[in-house]
Amino acid sequence: MNVEIEGIVDSEIFFNEGNHYGVYRVVASDSNDRPITIVGNFYKLEVDSYYAFSGSFIENPRFGMQFQVESYEKKLPIKDEYIIRYLSGVSFPGIGPKTAQILVEKMGSDVLEIIKNSRDEMLEVTGVSSDKIEVIKSVLQHQTGFDESIQFLNMHGITGTLIQSILNIYGEDTRQVLEINPYRMIEEVSGIGFKTADKLGQSLLFEQDHPFRLEGYLIYVYQEVCFKDGHSFIYKEDLHNRIDISGDDFEAAYDRLLQKGILIDDEGKIYHHTQYDAEVNVARFLVDHKHKSVFELDNIDESIVRIQRRLGIVFDDNQRDAIKQVFDQSVVIITGGPGTGKSTLLSGVISIIQDELKDVSITLCAPTGRAAKRLESLTKVNAATIHSVLKWNLHTNVFGMNETNPLESDVVIVDEFSMVDIWLLYKLILAGSKVKKFVFVGDKDQLPSVGPGYVLSDLLESDGFEVIRLEHNYRQEQGSEVIDLALSFNEGIFDISHYHKDVKYFDSRYGSAKDIVVKVVNEAMDRGYSLNDIQVLSPKYAGPNGIDNLNYFLQKSCNPESMHKRFVQVGARIFREGDKILQLKNQPDDGVYNGDIGTLVEIDDDRSLIVDFDGLFVTYDKSNYINISHAYAMSVHKAQGSEYPIVILLASRDFGMMLSRKLYYTAITRSSKSVILVGDLNSFDKASKTDTQIHRNTYLKERILHLMND
Repeated sequence: MNVEIEGIVDSEIFFNEGNHYGVYRVVASDSNDRPITIVGNFYKLEVDSYYAFSGSFIENPRFGMQFQVESYEKKLPIKDEYIIRYLSGVSFPGIGPKTAQILVEKMGSDVLEIIKNSRDEMLEVTGVSSDKIEVIKSVLQHQTGFDESIQFLNMHGITGTLIQSILNIYGEDTRQVLEINPYRMIEEVSGIGFKTADKLGQSLLFEQDHPFRLEGYLIYVYQEVCFKDGHSFIYKEDLHNRIDISGDDFEAAYDRLLQKGILIDDEGKIYHHTQYDAEVNVARFLVDHKHKSVFELDNIDESIVRIQRRLGIVFDDNQRDAIKQVFDQSVVIITGGPGTGKSTLLSGVISIIQDELKDVSITLCAPTGRAAKRLESLTKVNAATIHSVLKWNLHTNVFGMNETNPLESDVVIVDEFSMVDIWLLYKLILAGSKVKKFVFVGDKDQLPSVGPGYVLSDLLESDGFEVIRLEHNYRQEQGSEVIDLALSFNEGIFDISHYHKDVKYFDSRYGSAKDIVVKVVNEAMDRGYSLNDIQVLSPKYAGPNGIDNLNYFLQKSCNPESMHKRFVQVGARIFREGDKILQLKNQPDDGVYNGDIGTLVEIDDDRSLIVDFDGLFVTYDKSNYINISHAYAMSVHKAQGSEYPIVILLASRDFGMMLSRKLYYTAITRSSKSVILVGDLNSFDKASKTDTQIHRNTYLKERILHLMND
């Protein structure tokens, strides 16, 4: 049963800027001014301000009785002592207790309403200057807009972090703006999609065929198609076929979106304006940049000799030629499969720059946290995610490094470039006006980006840039069965009969796949491998061989229930101390990113989860449990950019269209030492022979070719 309390916020105990979970001490007005601890998701509450809260009392095992807030609104206090405290607070600069006392004595408990609604010339108070009256009036009127906006959003079911995002855009005018058109949030507010906007629209009684709603729905479908299929643009007919509205309504909404510049028709190719800007400007920037002058070495051959001595390695002729190529051009693409020496080549290039060009600065980055850590480990040079390098703000979705605040680096090297989508590359080049050399490193045969575009493929096929193709495989030459399996798989050949060391196969016809996986993982741990050394990969989440089911049974086996381990149940999942944890979303404020893997080391009395990411401890409460999952098993996409000593890979007939060469090649190449195949041979063979050409609607290659020929 909901309880109503009112009171003044006495102090802020805790507030998380990321998820807006807060703990405050409130002095309640209804029972001898008793202090109450309130908890919940808020737009940051103001100390010394007065609020009405609706919720329920809960018993916290560690902190005792607390009030869990469901909804709230800010109100003007009416008790004299609360008014004096409110006016003396930080919201009213220059108004101290003495001035507040005079105002209450002269004007009574209605003083705040009187000042807020007064005309300047009609209000004079002996002992209080007109300037101070104006300060109070200005603050009250400004706060009223914000307070009404928060109350308006709360009333229509919008809470927490979304309120902050909305107010960041519309401020005190939020209510007036959104009552006219709630669907504009889809375009203007980060994190707001059609469903949230439509929830508000329906609450405001917008008709199903209202023009604003149809425009929002069309944008929603467009974005769903592009992000699901990786397209940079789609064709008008395809868009219309996916939308269940009449032809006339579609044409009208489509024309309005063109007129507003939200959609762009480029000779029949329909772009969202952000995707159009990204594709056009990436092409223009890279073509212009390739003609930019680069720093020169007096004698590159002598530099290579010196670096060989320092690193204790000997480059072959191909590697020496590749190093020279890197220094010849300002835009360079290095592509090659596993074992072809990409990391060795990068180490050589970086060492030459550090030793021979001491004034030249280098930035190393990758799309994911795991990929960045691996790059750093291989090159012995600090590396970070692209988002981190560009100082991305999660709450505003704005990059701190941009065209007006460019990167101060001479060389930018991006590893795992096949994972970079067109939008992220656009953000990188926007901040790259001072960069003299871009080096993009990736395997063209791996899966493309999750987001729109086919960037690495388009750049390679444009034939417009310096491309270093590493084809000699050093690890295969050394007898690596994993590399041999990956390369033969990539050629459509699946034959494991000659593997006896690094590649093993377990036939699921003689036992369920999940039981085999559990047994193999336990045997590896018995041999001294840790859970972080072993990664189970499956292409699907659902089904008996899917990720969710595998995680359930692997947790039961590897981290079983114990009276000494705390746990928290979240829906069907149980998080237990000792669990292997996967980060699902970027949390730049906490320094963790999508794909990072950690260990759940502690669960507090208040059900907070503390996860150790290689020495970085991050706390999760119920508001962001959704950002993590178990990591005993994961998808191939989530593993991309990472490397593990042991990879356990499943294949079965029920995987259907997921049995594809590119996906399984990517999975196999996640292993640095051993691959264990679990399933049936026919499914693995089918995957090797299913070279489904990934088709994505992009025009980046053609734009580059057009600019090159101008």
